[in-house]
Amino acid sequence: MSFDGKIYKISRALDALPNRLAARAVLFSKNRFRQENWVDTSVEPWKKRNSIPGESKKRARRGILRDTGRLMRSIRKIYVSRQMIIIGTDVPYAQVHNEGFKGTVNVPSFKRKRPDRSNKKGDITVKAHTKQLDITKRQFMGESQALLNRLEKMVLKDITNAIK
Repeated sequence: MSFDGKIYKISRALDALPNRLAARAVLFSKNRFRQENWVDTSVEPWKKRNSIPGESKKRARRGILRDTGRLMRSIRKIYVSRQMIIIGTDVPYAQVHNEGFKGTVNVPSFKRKRPDRSNKKGDITVKAHTKQLDITKRQFMGESQALLNRLEKMVLKDITNAIK
C-alpha cells in the first residue's frame, strides 16, 4: 500500500473513532442497568430495592431502576466531535437516581383519579405539601476508569489496524 493510501486509511479511522467511542460509552451506561452496578476502579453493586406492601409479584421481581425502561432507553449521544463526546439523557429524574438525593421537596397541589376499588365518584384533590425524600445513589453515568481503559484499548486497536 502506498504512503498516501495509509494516510487515507488512518484519516478514515480517526474520523469514525468519535462516534464509535460515543456508542461504546452509551452501551457502558446501559449495561449498568443490566448488571445493576457501577464500575470505576472497582465494582459497586446497587443497593437492592425496598419491597412495597401490596406490590405484585411481577413488579417485585423487576430490575432496579427498570419500572418502564424509560431511563435506560433515554441514554444517548448528545454531542460528538473530534475534541469532545457527551452522552446524556433528557429524563428529569435521571440526575436524582445517578447522584442520589436526601432532602425536602415541595409538592404542588394536584388532582388524581380515585382508585377503581372506591365506591365514590370524581377526582381527589391533593393539597400542596412538603415531602422528605431519601433516594439511594445508583450511578449509571459519569467518569469511570474502567470505561476509559476500554476506550483507550479501542483507540489503540483502531489506529493499529489502520497503520497495518
